[in-house]
Amino acid sequence: MDIQKSKSIFFSPARKTGNILSLFVSSLGYDAEKYNITSYKKRDTSVEFSSNEIAVFAYPVYGGRVPYIMAEQLKKMKADNTPAVIIAVYGNRAYEDALLEMQNMLSEKGFIVIAAAAFIANHSIMTKVAVNRPDEKDNEKIKDFADKVKNKIKNINNISNEKKLNLYGSFPYREYNGIPLKPKGDSKCTACGACVQNCPVNAIMAENPKVTNKTKCITCMGCAAICPQNARHLNKILHFLSEIPFKKKHGARKEPDIFI
Repeated sequence: MDIQKSKSIFFSPARKTGNILSLFVSSLGYDAEKYNITSYKKRDTSVEFSSNEIAVFAYPVYGGRVPYIMAEQLKKMKADNTPAVIIAVYGNRAYEDALLEMQNMLSEKGFIVIAAAAFIANHSIMTKVAVNRPDEKDNEKIKDFADKVKNKIKNINNISNEKKLNLYGSFPYREYNGIPLKPKGDSKCTACGACVQNCPVNAIMAENPKVTNKTKCITCMGCAAICPQNARHLNKILHFLSEIPFKKKHGARKEPDIFI
């Protein structure tokens, strides 16, 4: 195939997915366009893809599923037998149906998934799990994945003949309804507005940014990641009590999965 450029759609509230995507795309080597759909104020309405481009979709895994924001954005996409790569990022617990679900959604929109990967990053909620990941070993695997994708592209003569990847997951997909813990601001909050501008679901109001709309909040922890005062937290007692068993069960190092 003669690929002219890459176009990436990514959702990255805590910035980890965006960093992994950037390393992958730069290692891929094509001219690159990136569309960050994290902020609801900056979400692009639609992106069209041609057959001489490669599409890359990157997102964090929530409860073993594709975030609904990414799923909604896909409804606005148009493709013409465009080769696609999936990158799911998870916090060392499990990614379950998150790759299979994305492959099925992309197939319905005219994309042909030629490669997929699940990479590990420091858990956004249980932050004592997968600390300092991705690390150098992970980064080498990300770059190696890019090399494998580029090599596969060179050897594809007819994209229509590509078979679906055999990905982990099952249907019906795992049910996920979020978690009850929601972050809020503490006394260190200066009402700078960083969390307001970057919340993907508009759950923080400028008039009182210490308060979080618990109905809207998806506990992506993007507000905590971007706060310059480190003023946004989950309930510290409940968080501490839930993190201990989580780390005990999911603390052992897992390695990336790659499908190509």
